[in-house]
Amino acid sequence: MRVRATLASASVVAALGLVIRSLTQVLHRLREAEAAGAAEAARADAEAARKHELACELLTLRNLLISTPASVETRFVPAPSDVFVVGYPRCGTTWVSQIVHALRTGAEVEKTMAFGEISEVVPWDVQAEACGQRLNSPQVGVSRAFKSHETCEAIAKGARYIYVARDPVDAFLSCYEHLPAYANLLPGDLEPQQFADALFAGAARAGQIWPHFLGWWKQRRNPDVLWVFYDDLHADLPGCIARVAEFLGLAESEPATLERTAALCSFDFMSAADNAPHFDDHFVRGHVLPRMGLPRDLPARVSKVCHGVVGRGARELPAGVVERLAARWAETMVSETGCSSYSELREAYSHERPLTPDTAYAPDRPRFSASWFSLPNSLSPASSGSH
Repeated sequence: MRVRATLASASVVAALGLVIRSLTQVLHRLREAEAAGAAEAARADAEAARKHELACELLTLRNLLISTPASVETRFVPAPSDVFVVGYPRCGTTWVSQIVHALRTGAEVEKTMAFGEISEVVPWDVQAEACGQRLNSPQVGVSRAFKSHETCEAIAKGARYIYVARDPVDAFLSCYEHLPAYANLLPGDLEPQQFADALFAGAARAGQIWPHFLGWWKQRRNPDVLWVFYDDLHADLPGCIARVAEFLGLAESEPATLERTAALCSFDFMSAADNAPHFDDHFVRGHVLPRMGLPRDLPARVSKVCHGVVGRGARELPAGVVERLAARWAETMVSETGCSSYSELREAYSHERPLTPDTAYAPDRPRFSASWFSLPNSLSPASSGSH
């Protein structure tokens, strides 16, 4: 019995040895595969990081070519009746440009919509010369209107200014969806975190949104400056139209005119398939793209009139990006404005400076001019060069 037990034990040991060798070989192959996979993953991560880096560089370089020196250095002297619709990119300047244009043309559909693209009738100040436009040329309607993304230090002085403000988190998301696409980057070329890095490093010609806000915030009591918030356009479009009309000296417009203006400036109207091409920037793109080394007829992948909603940035952006944006607000805005957030800033403005007849436009009122600011700017008469 002891011999059989010994033999049985020996056979078991032999069998176990075979199993062990087999398992060892399998484990070794799995380790090799894992190591190869890790190496491949490391290579993929390195390639992705390099792709993001190149995309940031390309975005910055192409944005540098958006404007020509001739356009930027134009020594334009506005008329007191001129109005600039100003804002950081993706904050609603196209929307308010349509409001101003509709009001000045009486909101008659045939007259108001007699343009191919909105920039043809509301020229972009630093793109006009490059697009074959002359800023001093007459325009349709009772006031000349211009779109701008310039800071208050850089913009041409002596006109009236409607500043359009938007939650920086929503503006960031909209910029993320549009600016890389404008430079012909694909959605996966930049993640939100890398795009934040690019913006903080100066990829956008308009600079960063916080100092852009701050410069114009310091002019909020200027009777020639009206702040309009994107949130208010979304919540109360007719009310915003009435404020803009009063600011432009059109407070006595017929109620029917204001109603037609609201219809022509609604999100549904501007985003409709037949109307979206009027607001897709194709006029400017046709001149800008060749300078950026891109085909003139390259189709736009993202419409300028998109979601028309408020709060999407906080819902859709990574938490880390939202936290970075909030931290930048705290660093830049709180000490200067006393407002800990965009919401507080909007609330403060609503209580601080309601529009009254005393602040509405009057042709004979003394004008604020280049004496607003001590800094030179490239579009004002005091200009000495590019910015």
